[in-house]
Amino acid sequence: MEAARTIPGRENGGNCDIKNLSRGSKVYLPVIVEGANLSTGDMHFSQGDGEVSFCGAIEMSGFLELKCEIIRGGMKEYLTPMGPTPLHVNPIFEIGPVEPRFSEWLVFEGISVDERGRQHFLDASVAYKRAVLNAIDYISKFGYSKEQVYLLLSCIPCEGRISSIVDAPNAVATLAIPTAIFDQDIRPKQNEVPIGPRLVRKPDVFKCTYDGNLPITKNPSAT
Repeated sequence: MEAARTIPGRENGGNCDIKNLSRGSKVYLPVIVEGANLSTGDMHFSQGDGEVSFCGAIEMSGFLELKCEIIRGGMKEYLTPMGPTPLHVNPIFEIGPVEPRFSEWLVFEGISVDERGRQHFLDASVAYKRAVLNAIDYISKFGYSKEQVYLLLSCIPCEGRISSIVDAPNAVATLAIPTAIFDQDIRPKQNEVPIGPRLVRKPDVFKCTYDGNLPITKNPSAT
């Protein structure tokens, strides 16, 4: 029997890399085989939607406490297979209370026309790639290299969206970047020259809604 690759997201969960799956989340996973086991891993301290540079999120070690329940007959009751077999289903999840909260965003749009001018009919992947490339090019004008921005978009809590998938022939995707993470105003302004990045400490930037009341389990192997 051949083992399944662990890199991609799968019908039973897999390596989904969804940044909103955080502390306090609830995940409803289809159980594909009798006597299935459960494992977790690949924790991220911070990640942008899409983790666009593949391994660009801030990786971390951690200790995870899980509570598991079985909804017997849940796949048949709640999940309709979207394919030729009963296994063509996908997980459902509820977002937890812990995620960064920002009020001001700069949003970059992309459409499903690639860098060579070729149109891809309602292709959301091409549209999101264009939004990312537009963001990289724009932010690089503020003193960063394009490689730095590329990595930055993988680890900051940016918000990716499929904004339109019905207005043929172009899909529209957007990438929203919180402006508070920068030490300068990156919004377009008339007669303003970008000043470039400076190294400053802003300890309040990554504050979130967590109030400290969720239970914390200590790692018994920690010294």
